[in-house]
Amino acid sequence: MAEQATIIDFLGASLRGLEASGRPVLSPREQDVADEIASSLDHALETMVSELEAVASCQQEEEDGPDEELPPFEAFCVGLKRIGDTLIPHLVEEFRILCQKKGAPVRPFGWIIRARADAFVAYLLQVAQVHGLAFDDSLERVGKNEQIVLAHLGADLRMLMQRELDKLEG
Repeated sequence: MAEQATIIDFLGASLRGLEASGRPVLSPREQDVADEIASSLDHALETMVSELEAVASCQQEEEDGPDEELPPFEAFCVGLKRIGDTLIPHLVEEFRILCQKKGAPVRPFGWIIRARADAFVAYLLQVAQVHGLAFDDSLERVGKNEQIVLAHLGADLRMLMQRELDKLEG
């Protein structure tokens, strides 16, 4: 099996994308605060991912779900969406608290949380694509229906991420 990207790989890609976006230049003091916030968020993100990887399975819950049982791949993606629904707001809240503790305004440091939230979304999509097949014995590869489920999962997670980021600045 090919080597899988890690959360650090996704974070690096997100940060490279943000470098090109022309984020503001920080003063040395602001850069120190940014480094402290980023380090704390990196630790929180690594902890979240470690805990997720320790989970042996993601079973479909009976409540709040449709009356009919979903195919295993789709159920796995529903489970990942629920994880994202919980952990993306948690990560954004961690950022808000860190900024508050440092007396730092959120807006100039928003790129820090944007990169980490984006990396986490990319990580969840990779988990869906790589490990989702393991939950469905009838699948050998991601087919058309699974691609559509993955696209919806990606769109849902990115909309949630953007909504949470918008709340920070609102």
